[in-house]
Amino acid sequence: MLTVKELLYIKLVAETQSFSGAAKSAKITQPALSAAIAKVEDKLGGALFYRDSHTVTPTPAGRYIADKSEHLLREFASLSEDFDSLHYRDADTISFGVGVNVADPLLNDAIIAFGRKQKTATPKFQVSYWYELRRALLAGEIDFFIAANHEFVADKELQSEELYVSDIRFYARKGHPLCRKKTLHCTDLINYPVVTYRTLVASKRVRERLTTEEDLRAFEKNFGAGTLHSMHGTLPLIKATNHIAMTERGFYDSEDGSSALQELEVEDFILRLSVKACWRKKYVLSANDRALIDCFKNATTAIRH
Repeated sequence: MLTVKELLYIKLVAETQSFSGAAKSAKITQPALSAAIAKVEDKLGGALFYRDSHTVTPTPAGRYIADKSEHLLREFASLSEDFDSLHYRDADTISFGVGVNVADPLLNDAIIAFGRKQKTATPKFQVSYWYELRRALLAGEIDFFIAANHEFVADKELQSEELYVSDIRFYARKGHPLCRKKTLHCTDLINYPVVTYRTLVASKRVRERLTTEEDLRAFEKNFGAGTLHSMHGTLPLIKATNHIAMTERGFYDSEDGSSALQELEVEDFILRLSVKACWRKKYVLSANDRALIDCFKNATTAIRH
């Protein structure tokens, strides 16, 4: 069996076509490198390099091993980095992020459930929006985050795992003027104050449906009349006024008095959120990381059944 060091020596000799040049790169003496290559050739039972007074070129076997070593050495380096990450990680603290609309329904239940299973590790979290959490992740401030993204595309910096997909809906009090209309469009929504999270894509989709200056003025006034980090506590406002809530379908189901609200069917507005757990590409989730993500999954199952 070849060692990592032997693979490195073969790769360097093949690249430099020189024992002296390879020895310099490997930071050993040329006789030591030559002896190491000779030992490998003896171990394999065949020559790896053609040698003459001027050149050193790989044999077919030498070229094959040199080519394979490129990938194997990269994998070994990645494994070493992963091990270092695990070794130096603070086992008593789990640093992670949660999206604002995920924190509302899931965060409390997930942390409580995790605390029942794991008595020593302390979750340390920040609640923010997707791109702020992504920045914090790549800066090493958090180890993973769970958040929703309505335009998720492949991200070469991240690994991800989908937890669930949710629909965004509008809610108004029963008896609200909009509840009397058989068919609703985005142009109907803009005449009433909308309370929601900071949702740039939702705003864009409504704005795209507007065609007059009057509509745009109403949109600027009302769409985002209340921009919140949490929609908890908004039920009394929606019940007592003509404000509209824009949030995940079923958000108010567990709150007393939710029967006083009506979900509005808006024909030209469709927005779905994909909620994902994300971590850096080469990061290895610890057992505690995985256990906490599983607690979020279980909390998701609980609120959807």
